[in-house]
Amino acid sequence: MKNTTIILLVIFLAVGLNSCKKTYEEGPAISLRSKFSRITGKWKLVSIEGVPRLHPEVDQYMELTKEKIDGEKYKAIFTNFQDEYCLGDTATGDSLFNEIGYWCFFGGGIWGDNEEVLSDKEGLKLVIIDTPDKWAMTSWKILKLTNKELTIISPISEFYCYYHTQRKLTFEKE
Repeated sequence: MKNTTIILLVIFLAVGLNSCKKTYEEGPAISLRSKFSRITGKWKLVSIEGVPRLHPEVDQYMELTKEKIDGEKYKAIFTNFQDEYCLGDTATGDSLFNEIGYWCFFGGGIWGDNEEVLSDKEGLKLVIIDTPDKWAMTSWKILKLTNKELTIISPISEFYCYYHTQRKLTFEKE
């Protein structure tokens, strides 16, 4: 009986730890929380590398909610968010914006400076909706996702425009 219990415990741990394996370059090595649980919440931008940060004195947020919009797409809220994105032919200038949109994980082929294939849930797609016919989408590679820290890098692929240069954003969960 003891041997059976020990064998079952070893099998359970082996299967459980395998499902919690490292996905992102900068960690974590193991997490007991799902990627979905870790990524949902209100994220405050703490650093941006690759482009100048606009209005660094203003707190900038993105909230990735659990509210399902369609399929695997979930509602996103952008508050005082870094701009210079374009909607159609109109650039927003050098201010911050407040918009809604959606987010989703993705995996598969991407393009940018280097073509790369991401594993399932290794990418993050952010879509900003200004009006039904004007929207901007950026795809990011997730470098780090813990319950308290998110680091993403782009460009991976771009629709319309969004800086046109590689940048790395680090967020902390509120």
